[in-house]
Amino acid sequence: MSSNAITIIILFLNISLFPAISALNQEGVSLLSWLSTFDSSSSTTFFSSWNPSHQNPCNWDYIKCSSDGFVSEITITSIHLPTSFPTQLLSLSHLTNLVLSNVNLTGEIPPSIGNLSSLVNLDLSFNALTGDIPAEIGKLAELQFLILNSNILHGRIPRDIGNCSKLRQLELFDNQLSGEIPAEIGKLRALEIFRGGGNSGIHGEIPREISNCKGLVFLGLADTGISGQLPRSIGELKNLKTLSIYTANITGNIPPEIGNCSALENLFLYENQISGKIPVELGSLKNLKRLLLWHNNLGGNIPGSLGNCSSLTVIDISLNSLNGEVPPSLASLVALEELLLSMNNISGEIPSFIGNFSGLKQLELDNNIFFGEIPPVIGQLKELLLFFAWQNQLHGSIPAELANCEKLQALDLSHNSLTGSVPNSLFNLKNLTQLMLISNEFSGELPPDIGSCIGLIRLRLGSNNFSGHIPSQMGFLHKLSFLELSENQFVGDIPPEIGNCTQLEMVDLHKNKLQGTIPSSFEFLVGLNVLDLSMNSIGGTIPENLGKLTSLNKLVIRENNITGLIPKSLGLCKDMQLLDLSSNRITGSIPEEIGRLQGLDIL
Repeated sequence: MSSNAITIIILFLNISLFPAISALNQEGVSLLSWLSTFDSSSSTTFFSSWNPSHQNPCNWDYIKCSSDGFVSEITITSIHLPTSFPTQLLSLSHLTNLVLSNVNLTGEIPPSIGNLSSLVNLDLSFNALTGDIPAEIGKLAELQFLILNSNILHGRIPRDIGNCSKLRQLELFDNQLSGEIPAEIGKLRALEIFRGGGNSGIHGEIPREISNCKGLVFLGLADTGISGQLPRSIGELKNLKTLSIYTANITGNIPPEIGNCSALENLFLYENQISGKIPVELGSLKNLKRLLLWHNNLGGNIPGSLGNCSSLTVIDISLNSLNGEVPPSLASLVALEELLLSMNNISGEIPSFIGNFSGLKQLELDNNIFFGEIPPVIGQLKELLLFFAWQNQLHGSIPAELANCEKLQALDLSHNSLTGSVPNSLFNLKNLTQLMLISNEFSGELPPDIGSCIGLIRLRLGSNNFSGHIPSQMGFLHKLSFLELSENQFVGDIPPEIGNCTQLEMVDLHKNKLQGTIPSSFEFLVGLNVLDLSMNSIGGTIPENLGKLTSLNKLVIRENNITGLIPKSLGLCKDMQLLDLSSNRITGSIPEEIGRLQGLDIL
């Protein structure tokens, strides 16, 4: 036992055995009694002000007293207290606030917690408490804040919670609670916040009685097993600002009555099994800011009534079965920052009114049936960070105006029918990290300007008709991890400057018309996993120094004009799974070192 702890115990014994010597009242004695249970001397250093020679603990750190000298508040946060729940504090009958948050408390909450009849605020969040929530909490008639989130509590939410008639905030999220939400929750007429998410064992339907909680502002049941349809009575919650029930098992339709939740700002119902249409009644929610309905089974059209929700900043209705066109009424959503429509069956042209969304940061239209050309007005989106329109039926060229989106970080237009050359100005975007144009009909040469796009991490231009030489300026892209130029018409040598891109994990140049030799500078690509140079006209020998690429798991050089021996050094590539050197002019024997590659699946 530490010397500090021994000192505290001796002081405590002195107070107990010789009350005439010390004037410390019984509340102070109880607090010191708790302090004596600490296992760590480093913890007790935070309590140096807890002086047993004082008359009362009212001037101690973390303690406040009422006007008549009784301990009324204990607030300790973010200090490591290696102890279980402090039963010594349960004698403090005047306690109104008990906050022991993020202090590593263990053990169970004792039923005797119900004796703290004056308690208004009980916050035991971010600890390691176990066991059930004691039913005796229902005795706390004055309780307004019960915050038990982020522990290891299990069992059911006690029905007795309904007796805490003054409760305003009930936070139980991120525990291991189970069972159904008790109907008695409807007795909490003063309740403003109820958060029970992150408890995968909570199941059953949302009780209709929750509509009695007319003051409810936040209802959170995300990442639970909650099922069934949203109750129609939810429309009675006129003060509700956030409805957060994502990653659950909600089924059925979104009730049209939700349009009566006039204060609603955040509707988070993503990753459920909701079907039917998006109700037109959502258009009544003038305060709605964020609508997240992605990954459900919603069908039908995007309701034009959403254009009435002028406060909307985020619409994410991806991964559904929506069809029809983007309604023209959405042009009025000038506050929009994210429009995410991926993985649906939405058709029509990309509407030109998107250029009005001056604050738009993310535009995801991929995996739909959009056709026509990319509207040049997208160049007006000065805040745009991400534009995805891959897997559609777009044609025409990339508008040069897109280069005006100076903050653009990711552009993916793959799997369309786009033609023409890539505008040189696009490579002057310093923030661009991903440029994905796979499977289109682009042509022309890559300009030297590509070296100016110094932020690029992924450059994937495969399956197009690009021609000319691969520019040596590619070597300036020091952050590049994926380089895919396969299935094009590139000619000439592989520029040795690619060896300067030391962050590369994949180099895929297969099926071009490349000549020359494999650059020896590739030895510097020490993080390379995949090197595919197949189906070209590359000659020379396999460089001995490729054996330095110990992370390499796929080396494909088939169908070239490679000559000479297979270097023994390839046996150092311990992660090699695929080695394809077929259809070349290689001579000699297969080195024994290759046969020792235990992970090699295909040779």
